[in-house]
Amino acid sequence: MRVLGIDIGGTAVKGGWIEDFKVKKKTVILTDKVNPMKTVKSLINKYLATRKPSVIGIATGGRVNCKTGEVMFATPNLKQWTGLNLKEILQEEFKVPVFVINDSRAAALAEAKLRNVDSLFMLTIGTGLGGGYVKGGKVLLGESWEAGEIGHTILYPNGRECNCGKKGCAEQYISMKVLHKYAGVKDRKELLKLFEKNSEKVIKALEIMANDLAILIDRIFLEFDPEFITLGGGFSELGDKALRIVRKKLRKFAEFSMYSVDRVVMSKLGNDAGMLGAAIFAEENLSNLM
Repeated sequence: MRVLGIDIGGTAVKGGWIEDFKVKKKTVILTDKVNPMKTVKSLINKYLATRKPSVIGIATGGRVNCKTGEVMFATPNLKQWTGLNLKEILQEEFKVPVFVINDSRAAALAEAKLRNVDSLFMLTIGTGLGGGYVKGGKVLLGESWEAGEIGHTILYPNGRECNCGKKGCAEQYISMKVLHKYAGVKDRKELLKLFEKNSEKVIKALEIMANDLAILIDRIFLEFDPEFITLGGGFSELGDKALRIVRKKLRKFAEFSMYSVDRVVMSKLGNDAGMLGAAIFAEENLSNLM
């Protein structure tokens, strides 16, 4: 089966042929802010010029109805996509089966397959905070397609205002955007460089955020008790040193519970997780139709 996996982000659209759980002939195109659909179609056309896929898997931000393929509520970076049915539009255009899933749920699916585990909770810490829960090898989607939407659970009642309309959402305390703000560093590469050099202001910023992240992780362990909680998104670029800081903060909660902090791990797939997960989701759903 020829599977094309695509991950749509507000900054870039990534695509590649997915074979034997590997991304081949990967392409990255900067997202057209005015017309992101133009970018997506351009990328798909690039692949169709060489061969036609059996199925296309799409990972995108926001609340996604995985049955219909509609983006029910888009992320701020792609806000014009609210109400857009990606599945219908792309199937009509390319005459290929298309399946759409939230990017964090897709990443969770890919990480669980990579680690060959029954249960895993994925935290995607990027511009915002996303999540996905895999149980029994299947990603949980929920009746309202919101299962795993951990970034919009309330961490601090009546806290910071969130763009979703609520106050105190976890996303307002845990994200790379928050870390950059705490550290007073705008550039991603500069932040990574300073962290590698043990910059006091960046380490301090991470420790502040890690306190809140530890609260959230403890809550996830006690509610779901997954085999692993995986930290992905841009946060995974910080590597094992950042993981050690998070685990250290978590120990003050773990000592009163049964879980081990060693069950918190960094993503192994990095930026390819969304593409891989979208492909897995598409292949599974196509097989169910046959």
